[in-house]
Amino acid sequence: MKTAFRGFCATLCWVTLVTQYVLLVKGGEYGGLASSTLAFFGFFTILTNILAALAFTAPFLPERNRVRRFFSIQEVRAAIALYILVVMVVYYALLAKIHNPVGLNAITNIGLHFLIPVLYIFDWLIFALKDKLSYRTLPWWVVYPVVYGGFNIIRGAMTGFYPYPFINVTELGWGMVFINMIGFTLIYLIGGAIFMGIGQFLNAKSAGRLSG
Repeated sequence: MKTAFRGFCATLCWVTLVTQYVLLVKGGEYGGLASSTLAFFGFFTILTNILAALAFTAPFLPERNRVRRFFSIQEVRAAIALYILVVMVVYYALLAKIHNPVGLNAITNIGLHFLIPVLYIFDWLIFALKDKLSYRTLPWWVVYPVVYGGFNIIRGAMTGFYPYPFINVTELGWGMVFINMIGFTLIYLIGGAIFMGIGQFLNAKSAGRLSG
């Protein structure tokens, strides 16, 4: 069941991502192919869904493959579950009211912001190993979102393109954007600790069933 589920999810992820890329390029909202490609990979949603797609795909790669080994690390799979949950929550809490895709864009939007996050979190809860999760790795959980935010703030200051309104220095100012970044960092640290706790609880519960 796990293999079939992950195969389906991997296919869904890649098809959704490629479709969204084609739609974005064809839409021309961000200019030509090069600028559209840069814009596409500038969204946290896209990058995090790519991480989920790689995590679903990794088990089908050769055992010695570096990608497979990296995405087999328990903290990596758990961190992606947190990141994809944030993608879903932030979109529906803050962004959905200002984003109204139509047609095929609306379908890929549901895939990226709801369906894939739910499927990935289900996979982590049910199938992922959790017996080696360590709180000592929590500081590493914030590296990806902090680097992402810092890069896009700097790029936005240089180009005027900000993928999300809460890091838009032009409209909010440096002070408010800095506060937003601190807030998100705390969310990832606290969320990471919660995911660690959930993972250890589920692992203990599973071990208890086996020993019983």
